[in-house]
Amino acid sequence: MSMLELSMSFPIKVQNGGLFISRGIGSHPARQLHSWEIIFVEKGTLTIRENNEIFSVNAGESLLLWPRRLHVGIGQFPADLKILLAAF
Repeated sequence: MSMLELSMSFPIKVQNGGLFISRGIGSHPARQLHSWEIIFVEKGTLTIRENNEIFSVNAGESLLLWPRRLHVGIGQFPADLKILLAAF
């Protein structure tokens, strides 16, 4: 198992972020950001692909997405999905 080591200066500057509450329509767009993105699932399950790896992130779990990798949602957003996210 490989270990991820992050080195950062404080304070961490968040580029953007927010709370997303699904209405059960749409999907996570395909995009490749130049920043890290952390996603915390408050309710429901988010299914997302980073490059060739698929993640199902459940309520109470979080996922750290790498910069410069393709992120794309798998299927439509569930109606009960609620996530907090921040890019830094």
